[in-house]
Amino acid sequence: MKEDVVERLKKAFGEEDATKRYTKFYELGGWQQSKRKTEFVEFSRKLAAERGIVGYQREREEGIGGVPLGQRLLENFNITGTDVICEYDDFQQINNAAMQQMADDIRRTAVLGLDMPHMIIQNRFGVSVTPETINRYLEVANHAMCGGAVAQEHMAEVHPGLVRDTSVKILTGDDELAAHIDPQFLIDLNREYPEEKAEKVKEGIGKHVYQVTRIPTIAVRIGDGGITRRWNANQSALAFIVAYKLGGGSVLADFSLTAKHMQYVLLATPTWPRRGPKDNEPGGLPYGYIGDICQADALTDDPVRYCAEASALAGFYYISIWVNNYVIGGVGASAVAYFCSDGVLDDFYQHVADYVKEKYGGFAQAKPSFDVVRDVTEEAVFYILEQYNKYPLLLESHWGGAIRFGMLQSTAAVGVGLATGHSLAAHLALHYTQAFVGKEAWGRAGFGSGDSVDHISIAYAASVRPDEGLVPELRGANMPQDSTSALIMAIEPASVFSPHAARGDAWVLSPVIKGAFADSNLPFDFKRIRAEIAKGALREFMPEGERDLIKPAR
Repeated sequence: MKEDVVERLKKAFGEEDATKRYTKFYELGGWQQSKRKTEFVEFSRKLAAERGIVGYQREREEGIGGVPLGQRLLENFNITGTDVICEYDDFQQINNAAMQQMADDIRRTAVLGLDMPHMIIQNRFGVSVTPETINRYLEVANHAMCGGAVAQEHMAEVHPGLVRDTSVKILTGDDELAAHIDPQFLIDLNREYPEEKAEKVKEGIGKHVYQVTRIPTIAVRIGDGGITRRWNANQSALAFIVAYKLGGGSVLADFSLTAKHMQYVLLATPTWPRRGPKDNEPGGLPYGYIGDICQADALTDDPVRYCAEASALAGFYYISIWVNNYVIGGVGASAVAYFCSDGVLDDFYQHVADYVKEKYGGFAQAKPSFDVVRDVTEEAVFYILEQYNKYPLLLESHWGGAIRFGMLQSTAAVGVGLATGHSLAAHLALHYTQAFVGKEAWGRAGFGSGDSVDHISIAYAASVRPDEGLVPELRGANMPQDSTSALIMAIEPASVFSPHAARGDAWVLSPVIKGAFADSNLPFDFKRIRAEIAKGALREFMPEGERDLIKPAR
């Protein structure tokens, strides 16, 4: 393991020797060791006096209060790629504004193809569509999308300060058209990406024209992701009618149908009824879109760095937002220890990447086969377990090894993905690590039901029947086989974005979604996933959707 990783572990645990088997870091004095928990206790005392009922409390009496702490070190975490050191509580999704905004920016995104609305305008109404009329429409749409009235005077409008993060922009691969669009309304791929990558994304999108809408953050906070499609459709239809002077009646119905269904790009499908959330919520997002939403590859051509950033996005999105907030609620494990602390995952990814380059002559050079899957998987597993055995501090940092299989599976998937450039091979590696190398060979089972999905999915991995499986890019937490474990949905995207990174692809599943999240005006910077989460932990991230403008002064 790299020396800087070891040094960060030694600093976090206050140990001089990272290989020492016997330590005193259990003698630490309970919750008082944590500045954040001390802050919680002091604040909860004030709340109890104000509201007349106790809530959070750490000062335990017999049968009262929370679990006594101090049985282990409440270590701090250095966020990889930054100099930020934070406490674990700072990565609870309710404590971290950046994490919330990350999820909000995904669920409030609507992507609508404009080719069909433009065809309707020209063929049915005989009205020309030109760059000038598109700009006029965008100006009206940006007013309407903020909750501004366009069709009737006596409508209840929204305070613009509450919806300042709203925008309607154009996305196209047509440079000639893009040159005529008002820059404030354009996601400029030439500016957002290096030249070669921009050309690939534009080629994927082609001459088609898409509208990328961000409805207000506060709207999805009051409602849910399901409101995004309807909000976008209704306001877009009104903006079309007003901008092109088309009248109402059946015209409104035509545009509503088009905007809601016919050329609408669904970001995430509704989850199964027992879970309840509508479309655009985390449970329905396919794994392939994780790689497209992550924009780290706009800053680097290093597949390892991109994979580490994308893994962090998957971890926080699926574990903290989906599992912790939607599925179980309340207290829960954060993804920080898995994917973005102390450079550990980056070290594992880099080792297996170096192995692949030396063994197979570069990325995406090995022909997909089970021999390659087994070879790279075993190299990843043996290296990682060696680090856990050599450095007990690492095992302690990873909850005594409870999350070791997440590290093993993710690294094996990335390794095979980089070796073969084939998502199915990487997908097999991820499940092979746990089901066979871990459990059958060593008798080391995952925690909870964490290993059940690995036995199930090996059988279904190659199936594309809707009731059994899908190609890896289209799989997600909505798949029955992938909803049995909290961990699998956070690590499985690694088997999808790593092969595409190995091949140098400009996107994973959709060039349209890739381009849609290249917008540099988003509150959350998807180019710098871990750095943004760190800002949220430091309470330096400014979220949108706040209600200060309509709150009484305290």
